[in-house]
Amino acid sequence: MVRGKTVDHELSALIRDVIAAELLAPNSVELRTAETVAQRGLAALDDGGRRVWETRLLPILSKPLGEQIAIASIIRRGGYVPRKIDF
Repeated sequence: MVRGKTVDHELSALIRDVIAAELLAPNSVELRTAETVAQRGLAALDDGGRRVWETRLLPILSKPLGEQIAIASIIRRGGYVPRKIDF
């Protein structure tokens, strides 16, 4: 069976946003897999890459990006959540 080697541009843009937000650890297998999909499409993944995609990356990509950035920011601050300020 021949699989198409097309790149989904919306998915590629989402992956670039996730990488820019530093939601994937530097030099991690998740980052390498995400970069492969963004550049060459899902068809470029081997079985191991597909497993990483399905188990580690899809859960990240399926959640709202703004929410994940906020959570990552809280984690980077050691769990500190600033108080809500009403204007």
